[in-house]
Amino acid sequence: MNEGQEKELLQKIQSVSFAMDDVRLYLDTHPEDFAAYEYYDAYKRIRTKALNQYNRYFDPLDPYSIRKQEWSWNTKPWPWEGEMEDVDL
Repeated sequence: MNEGQEKELLQKIQSVSFAMDDVRLYLDTHPEDFAAYEYYDAYKRIRTKALNQYNRYFDPLDPYSIRKQEWSWNTKPWPWEGEMEDVDL
């Protein structure tokens, strides 16, 4: 995978995470809405698959995704250090 695909996958993870957060807030006030639970579960599967794909091809996004052979998740520049300036958020 190349840098463009990395950015696309990261944007997908962020978008799906936002949707999950939004429906989670909805479920706080509508706990009986079964369709909302199904929506949340569907997006949770999409997010998990995207995170696994990102972690396989690129660096882990969080310390919980580190593979035991690699302890280099924090060796690259942080987003605020300028590497990801052209990412559309």
